[in-house]
Amino acid sequence: MRTTAKIAAVTAKIAGAALAIAAAFALTACNDTSSTAASGTSTHPAAAPTSAAAFPAAGHQAVQCGTGPWGLAVVASTAHGDDFCPTAISVVNAYAGQRAKQSTGDIAVEVDTIRWVCGERQGSPNPYQECSSQNESADKVRLLS
Repeated sequence: MRTTAKIAAVTAKIAGAALAIAAAFALTACNDTSSTAASGTSTHPAAAPTSAAAFPAAGHQAVQCGTGPWGLAVVASTAHGDDFCPTAISVVNAYAGQRAKQSTGDIAVEVDTIRWVCGERQGSPNPYQECSSQNESADKVRLLS
């Protein structure tokens, strides 16, 4: 009986991880149109369209961290599991604060002495917002609708 319970628990964990990954891939762009309402020119170039990198990255897992700025879902690609969510939320909140001041182009923010580069990236077919850590961890945080 205990072996059956253990197998069921492991199966549930695997199914949950597969569901989280599938949900991360199924979520689409944020449809954030606030940047089109801003006027003026920016000294920063707009983010160049790029192909979507693997998300989550190799050795990472997709972690659902709740709701962030603009009512968007915060999804992290990290090797730190759920413990990474407070950092992910801090990163996207810092990004949103800077985005209010700069309507286009990439934005660099610093959270817990780590530099993050954030901006709109071209998905297939819809764009999304992403922040990438600039340290060896290669953590990423996406804002998705």
